Amino acid sequence: MNKLLIYIVSYQRKEYTQGTIEAAHKQKPNNSQIIVCDNGSTDGTREWLQENQEKYSLGLIFPDQNLRVGGAWTLLTNYFDENEFDYILCLDNDHWLEQITPDWFEQCLTLFSMSEQIGSLGLYKERIPGHFAKEQILDPNFSNIKSYKEIEFYDTVYYAGARLDKFNLWYTTMKNWPHKFIGDKIGTYYNSLGYRTLKFKQGFITDISTYNFNNLKHEEYNKWFYSKEREEGEFERVSNLSIKSTELEQFVISNFGSHFIKYLI
Repeated sequence: MNKLLIYIVSYQRKEYTQGTIEAAHKQKPNNSQIIVCDNGSTDGTREWLQENQEKYSLGLIFPDQNLRVGGAWTLLTNYFDENEFDYILCLDNDHWLEQITPDWFEQCLTLFSMSEQIGSLGLYKERIPGHFAKEQILDPNFSNIKSYKEIEFYDTVYYAGARLDKFNLWYTTMKNWPHKFIGDKIGTYYNSLGYRTLKFKQGFITDISTYNFNNLKHEEYNKWFYSKEREEGEFERVSNLSIKSTELEQFVISNFGSHFIKYLI
């Protein structure tokens, strides 16, 4: 049986983290483990994680400083060897796995079975398919849609958020990762090794912050995060997106259930 590690990196935004964990817990396949690396949150996230560790069967890593995503991914390689898992699903703490796609992992395994050269799948569900960076950039590969057993996908070396990777490939790559950010670099690197990164035309995981960017509780953090990305030259400028609260509530209820609304307040 395929062994999956779901690895969530969190910093602040406790409500987002709670929603991410609950969604992942409900949708995780058998023989899987959820581990959360919290990058020094001061908003009660760590306390909540400790209080709910047993409820969600969480593994917890608490570094002393904010390692960002790249550092947190590299840190994980200190705890396992490269054959400990078969796959790793890497999530930010605002990535919610939709309940409307209960067979998401089976679909992923179907694509992996297509070729040994497939090393990574992007599961992120864009509001406008084929676009990333808050719908500001179009992946030029999107026009080359393919289909395998009725699953539509396209190859890319660009942004593949909520990525599901073969664990040994991911492990050996991140063990000595030299960059502060992930961005497009990991897809380009996999490609240089002869591996392919595929993206689902319609993914299974929603970045809830794109629907709720102007929530005052999260606005300051989001703006700081994107500002830091731009300073490092590894992220394009994006516009602030907003959505009417009634639309947002309907979207969450339809895809995640009415009780998830509490994580957006």
